[in-house]
Amino acid sequence: MEKVSRYKAVELLHQTHGKIFSCEFIKKDGSVRRMVARLGVAKNLKGGKNGASVKNSLVTVYDMVANAYRMVNLETLRALKVGGVAYVVV
Repeated sequence: MEKVSRYKAVELLHQTHGKIFSCEFIKKDGSVRRMVARLGVAKNLKGGKNGASVKNSLVTVYDMVANAYRMVNLETLRALKVGGVAYVVV
């Protein structure tokens, strides 16, 4: 496992360009969430307002297991696996 800064981890996440990745972060209720997801999925959108913004550090991803859209909190990101390489956020 490679150690990366939070800034580098977010950069790696955005460089996936729609490829599948896995991540681990702490949810709002304090529990740990592991997710296999993708960025940039536009299927099944119903309109409305996206709750993600720069100030709250949330990014919208498509959860591949639940087949639904979810939010990942980048501030509490703990681990990331992109392209077969595992990273630990320090």
